[in-house]
Order: sequence, then C-alpha cells, then structure tokens
Amino acid sequence: MTEPISIRLTGHVAAFPATSEARDALRRYLDDARSALRSDPDADEIVRDLECAIGDRLSAFTGLGDASVTGAQMTVILAELGPVSPARPSPPSPEGRSRGRFWRRIDEGKWFGGLCLGIAAYGGFRVDWVRTVVLLLTVLTGGLLAVPYLVLLLVLPAVPTVADYERQRDAPRYA
Repeated sequence: MTEPISIRLTGHVAAFPATSEARDALRRYLDDARSALRSDPDADEIVRDLECAIGDRLSAFTGLGDASVTGAQMTVILAELGPVSPARPSPPSPEGRSRGRFWRRIDEGKWFGGLCLGIAAYGGFRVDWVRTVVLLLTVLTGGLLAVPYLVLLLVLPAVPTVADYERQRDAPRYA
C-alpha cells in the first residue's frame, strides 16, 4: 500500500491524509470549478468556500481514525457538493439577451463632444445627417437647441469608440 498524501484545504489547520486517487479527484474537481467560474468576479472566493466545505466533510471521515480518505470516499463527498456553475448566470433581459440601445457620447471621430455620433449610433443613422439636422435645428431655434445639447454633454457618459458602444450594447445584462 502506498504512503498517504496530506491534503491541506482553506479554512482548516490540519492536513487530511488521503490516497493519491482522492487527491487527483479533488484536484480535478477544483480545476473544473475554477474553469467554470473563470468569468465570475467572485471565483476565488467561491473556490475557497468549496475547499472549506470539502474540508468540513473530510473532517468527519478522518475524525473517526487515522485512516486515509480513499478515492471512493472523495467521489462521494464531491458528488454531494455537485457540479460548480457560475454564481450569477446572465438572465435574459426583457429585450432579449442584449442590453439594448442606450444614450452615450462617442469620442472617436467627434466634432463637438461626440453627442451627434452617439445619437447616430443609438438610432442607426448616418452621423453626417444627424450633424446636419442638429445644425439646422440650432439655427432655426435661434440657438435654443444649444442649451439641451450642452446639458447632454455634461450628463451623458462617453465611450471611446463606436465598436465599444456596440460591444456594451450587445453585452448581456445582469439583474
């Protein structure tokens, strides 16, 4: 029989004696968990919590004696915990999976603040037409359109490029 291997887990001071099969099963489980959670910002915390829960279950096995945890026992423990999936799956929004259209200023190719480019991206219009309409309306209103234009320049956040706007627009929404 082979010499038992010591497994150390987060949240537990003592090392747990285990067979190499148990260690390999635990390593595969934790690697799969890290892989499944790679896009989750809380991945490290979730994996630490998993290690703690596994250690609690291992304490029950090793507390009965100095026997090593076998591969079969580790498989039972990991099956109790179940497969790991992201903590916050992206739920579909009312418009579908995408965020949808939203107001932004766009810095790439801006003339005066990027507001017309943002309006064009929002509505799917050509930017030269939006600029022409805004200029004509500003002249026709005696400059009154300049006031809401300036307010929107102060209020709306900016994105660097049209591609960034489209990427944010098409990104999934979180609840």
